[in-house]
Parts: sequence; structure tokens; C-alpha cells
Amino acid sequence: MKKTMMLVFSAIFLLSFSAAPALAGSKQRHRWQGVAIGLGAAILGSALINNCETPERVVAYAPPRQYHPGPSHCRPQGHWETRRVWVPPEYERVWNPGHYECGRWVSGQWIDLEVNPGYWREERVRVSDARRDYR
Repeated sequence: MKKTMMLVFSAIFLLSFSAAPALAGSKQRHRWQGVAIGLGAAILGSALINNCETPERVVAYAPPRQYHPGPSHCRPQGHWETRRVWVPPEYERVWNPGHYECGRWVSGQWIDLEVNPGYWREERVRVSDARRDYR
């Protein structure tokens, strides 16, 4: 029995190697399908290897409401006043070259020219109520 099984196994083994390579088809026939299968296997393998650890589950909860008591007094102390404020003029220093003035020679000098004249401006200012100091 062993001799027969060995003979059948040897015959099948030799028969599998005796097939002609011409039956395999052209080398170029299924090239792109093989490339696609290899690329898909590489992507899937990379995803499985790099993501083997499960990320922690993040659950977002709304923060608890906090109680903020209001001010102890209802009305702010103080009042608004409109005050006048003087804005000083702006000057620019320029060089005045030498020249004749009324028949006389005036040498060059630095002079201040008024660029923006001064003016009054009104501002609203918060004034706190002055507490009287009782002595």
C-alpha cells in the first residue's frame, strides 16, 4: 500500500512540473491587475500595522453652570460729565534758506510752522462721587 501511494504521489508531482510554460499566457497580460492588487495590499497592511492601537474615546460634556452673584449695590457710584480739553497745536520745523527781505539780507534759519492749530475738544468723563470725610 505504501509503495502504491508513493508511486501515485510521485506521478502527480512530476506531472505538475511537465506543463509547458506556453500555457501560462503572455507576461504583459495581467500586469496592471497585479499592480492594483499589490498596491491595495500595501495600503491595507499599512493601515492595519499603523492603527493597531485604538484611540481613546473623547466625550465632550458641557461645563457645569456656575453661579456668579451680581454686585452688592444696584446703581454704580458716580456720574458722567462733559469737560472741555485743550488740544495743543502741532508744529513742524523747516529750514528757511537765506533771502532778501525789504532790501536787507536775512540768513537761513530753522523756523516752526504751525501745521494744525490748537482747539478745544469736549470729552465725556466718568466722575466718581466724592465721599465726604467726616472728622
